[in-house]
Amino acid sequence: MPVHQNVFEEMARLKQSNTSFAVATVVEIKGSSSGKPGDKAVYDESGRRIAGWVGGGCVERIVGETVKEALADGMPHSVHIDLKGDDLLLSIPCGGEITIMVEPQQQSPILLVRGTGRLVEVLSEIGSLLDFRVVVQTPEEEAARHPHAHQVITENLDIDQLQLTPDYLVLAAHHPNDNLDALKALKLGVPYVAVVASRKRGRLIIKYLRENGVDEQDLERFHAPAGLDLKAKTPEEIALSIMSEIVLQRNGGTGRPMRLATGND
Repeated sequence: MPVHQNVFEEMARLKQSNTSFAVATVVEIKGSSSGKPGDKAVYDESGRRIAGWVGGGCVERIVGETVKEALADGMPHSVHIDLKGDDLLLSIPCGGEITIMVEPQQQSPILLVRGTGRLVEVLSEIGSLLDFRVVVQTPEEEAARHPHAHQVITENLDIDQLQLTPDYLVLAAHHPNDNLDALKALKLGVPYVAVVASRKRGRLIIKYLRENGVDEQDLERFHAPAGLDLKAKTPEEIALSIMSEIVLQRNGGTGRPMRLATGND
C-alpha cells in the first residue's frame, strides 16, 4: 500500500460525508521518537485517531486534545512535545522531542437554494467554489443544470420535510408561498434566510413574519431583498451579491471597502 493511502482514503470518506476531522502531521523530531517527519494521522471530532500514525502513547493524548482545540477555533495548531519529561503522566519516558502540526478540516456549511433559472445555476456554482455544501431544490427537468451541486432535490417538499437543516437558505422561486417557507425556516432556526424579491415584496413578507410571531431578534436572520447593494442587474451579478452577503455573514465581516476596514494588516 502506498505511504499514507489509508489516511487519504479516510480523509476522502469524511469529506464525502461532510464530517469534521483533523489531520496531524509530524514536522520535526529531535532524538528518539516513534513518529517520523512526514507521518500523518486522521483524528475525529472527539480527538480519537481513526487512521494513520504520528507516534505512540507519548503523544496520542496531547495530539487528541490539540485536535479538539483546532476544530473549536478553526485554526491550525502546532504542538511541541518534550518526550523526555515526566509530565506526560507516563511511567516510561519516550525520550526526544517532536513537533506536530494539526490542521482542522471542518464540515462545509449547507447552502440550500430553492428555485429555477440562471440565478440558481450561478448560486450553485459560486457556492461550490466557496466550499459550501450546495443543495438545490428544483423541478426534475431542471436537475441536469446543476452539476456543481452536492445534491439536487426534485421532490416538492417543504423545508421542514427535508432530511437536512441548512445553514443558509435562498428562496429564489418567486413563489407565492415564500412567506410561509421563510416562516418555517426561521422557526427551524436556520441562521440565514433570504428571499430573492423586490423591496415591496420583502416588506410584505416581513409584515407577515411579524404577524405570525417572529420577533425582532429572529428577523435579524431574515434578508429580503437578498444580497448586498451592488446595483446588480444580471443573474450573475445578483448571485455575486447574494453570495457576498452570505460570506459576510459566515466570516463576520463588515462589508466595508478593504481600504477602510480595520484589523486586516
